[in-house]
Amino acid sequence: MEHSLIIALDKINEQKSKEIFATLQDEISWNIVFKVNDLLFELGAKGTNELLQEHQIHTMLDPKWYDISETTLNYLRKFASYPHLRDQTQFLTVHASNGKKALQKLMAEKVALWLKTKIFAVTALTSLDDTDTQAIFDETAKHSVLKLAKEALEAGVDGIVCSPKEAQILREVFQDFHFEIITPWVRFDWGETHDQKRVTTPADAIANGANHIVMGRPILESEDMKVAVEKFFSEIAWVVPQISGKYQFEKLLYTWEWLDLLKYIGAIYHKPALGAYCRLASKLLSDTYINIAATERNYLVIERACEELAQKIIDKRILANITLGAQMGSIRLSLYLAEKLGIEESIYTEKTWDWDAEMALKRHEIDFTGKRVILSEDIITKGTTLKKMIEIVKAWWGEVVGITCVGNRFGKDDFEGIPLISCFTPPAFQMYYDDETPLEARWTSPKLPVSSIISEKPKNDWTALVESMRSQR
Repeated sequence: MEHSLIIALDKINEQKSKEIFATLQDEISWNIVFKVNDLLFELGAKGTNELLQEHQIHTMLDPKWYDISETTLNYLRKFASYPHLRDQTQFLTVHASNGKKALQKLMAEKVALWLKTKIFAVTALTSLDDTDTQAIFDETAKHSVLKLAKEALEAGVDGIVCSPKEAQILREVFQDFHFEIITPWVRFDWGETHDQKRVTTPADAIANGANHIVMGRPILESEDMKVAVEKFFSEIAWVVPQISGKYQFEKLLYTWEWLDLLKYIGAIYHKPALGAYCRLASKLLSDTYINIAATERNYLVIERACEELAQKIIDKRILANITLGAQMGSIRLSLYLAEKLGIEESIYTEKTWDWDAEMALKRHEIDFTGKRVILSEDIITKGTTLKKMIEIVKAWWGEVVGITCVGNRFGKDDFEGIPLISCFTPPAFQMYYDDETPLEARWTSPKLPVSSIISEKPKNDWTALVESMRSQR
């Protein structure tokens, strides 16, 4: 696929646009596209249609439609009723945040109208950086883009609009989808970026996986527009998209099934690269460290687990005043669980792996007397931590009414008569068990070789773990 230069005619009127068309007349071809939003507002659909009849150019409309489904369908039908606008518009944008169902209807309507125009879904605006997306979506720009792109691609859109910074991650994470990428506001160098915060150069954008690049000021405000256009195509002429291989975790998170993700929790895996095995109790995959405490909210795994656990608790009509989590891995689970259940009090304990060591209660100013407590753990294998937590609650005159976990290696639905609610009680899968694994949690997995080395806390090198798991699937 050849790449397109999309020239943004922003803040440019009809007369100036005609001058630009005349200047670039010899360069205009199918891979030069003009973004004509301002002209559409100035002239209206009818006037723009007549302008396109006069000038045989390819256009991009960037209205970023975001509305209820029937309204966006009406927009598309109106657009299709203007023949030159319809036939000469190569790209049309909608917001990915319309949702999968609405986008599916829009793509079906495109087929029904026999439209050749490609529909692109806009993810996070390029004017937003991580600070902005944290404030708006409560997550980084990367995860906002991934989440929105996933919905749009599953709906069947032709492409995604994102910043050059996210083009590469989309290519790697969603490599099983066929789609094109438009990257707005690319610059020839790292100079003035104006209102755009996530920018790069044309060559870098293509290397990251972009197909079509939007440039406005770098072309239109150059000393010679023809030279600028030639510079663009010469810069990208020999650039080949690069695969970095550094987004494997995001690929797992956004393309794997939920149960497959949970299988990465609370089991023993072979790590051939280290010549060792690792135990993933109290851990979840992160791109920096395999630990729930290190994963940010936008990884969705924790929040999704808590939503499931909260609904199960509601279905069982278990009422509680406090959630209590163990240190590190369970703290965030406990906090989210409390939020999902509308519980105001969420506290935690500090522990060591030594049974004889004291387990301390944090925020102990909370009065447990007569309170109903839900314990929150990430993985339950032997139940050692649970016993300590139950003892603490009893010592402070409270009552444990429920226990939650993401992965239940313990293999039962109660613990000392207390309901044990989990997201996942795995069937037998090709993992390993050792002498510390209780009988109830061994399933039919092979026993760990006698001389094996156990790595309790695998850090940054989890790629071998992923590959090992895949080889056993």
